[in-house]
Amino acid sequence: MDIKQTGNMIEVNGVIKTINDSQMLVNAIKDASRNGNVLIKINDSFSLPSTVIGELLKMKDNGVNITLEVKDEILYELLDDLNLVTIFNVKKI
Repeated sequence: MDIKQTGNMIEVNGVIKTINDSQMLVNAIKDASRNGNVLIKINDSFSLPSTVIGELLKMKDNGVNITLEVKDEILYELLDDLNLVTIFNVKKI
């Protein structure tokens, strides 16, 4: 997994699969969201670990505006099944 951060935008390439991947992503999201907005583009992964989802929900509760852009149809369907599409402003790309 590779993470590129530009301002408040995070681009994730590769599959998010290890605990270390999750922690690196959470740290990048926290850093990028300092101004109250974060855009996360997930290009390859078909899953989003529960630790990342939990952190995003916590940040949302603290007033951070989160936008997720996902390429994988399976990941989009997962977020839809969990009723997170509207909460995280999920868009298919």
